[in-house]
Amino acid sequence: MKRNFLFIFVLLIFRFVIMAQDADTTSSSKDGQLANKLFNESVDLFNKHKFIEAVTMINKAITLKPDFAKAYYNRACIKLQLNSPDEAIMDFDKVIELEPNAKAYSGRGYAYLQKKDYQKAIGDFSIAVQQYPDYPEAYYYRGCTNVEQDKYQQALMDFNKAIELEPDYASAYNDRGSVKLLMEDYESAKNDFTKAVTFDPTIACAYDNLGKVHEYIDDLNSALEYYTAAIKIDPDYYIAYNNRGRVKHETGDYEGALEDYDKAVSIRPDYAYAYNNRGNAKYMMGDLNGAIADFTKAIDIDPDYADAYLNRGITKEMQRDEKGACSDWNKAAELGIIEARKYVNNQCAD
Repeated sequence: MKRNFLFIFVLLIFRFVIMAQDADTTSSSKDGQLANKLFNESVDLFNKHKFIEAVTMINKAITLKPDFAKAYYNRACIKLQLNSPDEAIMDFDKVIELEPNAKAYSGRGYAYLQKKDYQKAIGDFSIAVQQYPDYPEAYYYRGCTNVEQDKYQQALMDFNKAIELEPDYASAYNDRGSVKLLMEDYESAKNDFTKAVTFDPTIACAYDNLGKVHEYIDDLNSALEYYTAAIKIDPDYYIAYNNRGRVKHETGDYEGALEDYDKAVSIRPDYAYAYNNRGNAKYMMGDLNGAIADFTKAIDIDPDYADAYLNRGITKEMQRDEKGACSDWNKAAELGIIEARKYVNNQCAD
């Protein structure tokens, strides 16, 4: 059965920390003093992950102090946390109008990145690095945007600059390693992922990426260890369960693989890759009906999942359902799977 990989390479962790306001005993009005008080209370709420309540408090502060740039900035950051990039952009616009700075341009760029408006995102990050060349986040997020557009050399240059400015920038090491992994520079990628976990031992994605690198170089025992490390850090890391299950499958531990795939889909019920991989494990264990059910589930989630059609076709052939097998192989071939076209040519009537 076809082995299927899912790699998540770009680590988009929003690092723009919200700001607190120093006590201002010289404020010219009671409204200004109260606005500062409400603002600082909103920071406390944010730190407690009470985002809606924090926004409510900031709204009150802005009503009292309409030119409160830090309040607009913090509200924009919270809107990004709440996945409301359009609202965040409006607030970053206001910050740029009142007090233009690198964080505001980078924050707005990140909001555009959330919206997949890569041209505007690159534009804002580029303004940030031109006007504030010592701000590492702008280089980092521009690198992330370049990765999203498959511009790997440009991404590497941006990650290099971010690391030059901040030598312990764990996310930049992780994402630079991810680009190197895509470029099949495995040893250098491994070094970057190792740097990432050295500087931030809680970064589960970097351990997951170390697992992938070791899969590529066929060190499956180490891959298992790194996937397990990622899961220990984040017990809900469904991608790491899927990846660890895949390695167990490769080593013939089909029961162990099933357990990991089961866990992955229990955490993320719409995770098509894990259903496909679980179908592969069931096929190897002789549970053909169960395998077909999983491949079908993967296709229901993603109707263009070519590998799942290929695998379901192979399983149907094992059940002597040649018509069903050929239908699935034809679909897989339409979706670009060369192996499926070979099955059609060799085993299906015109």
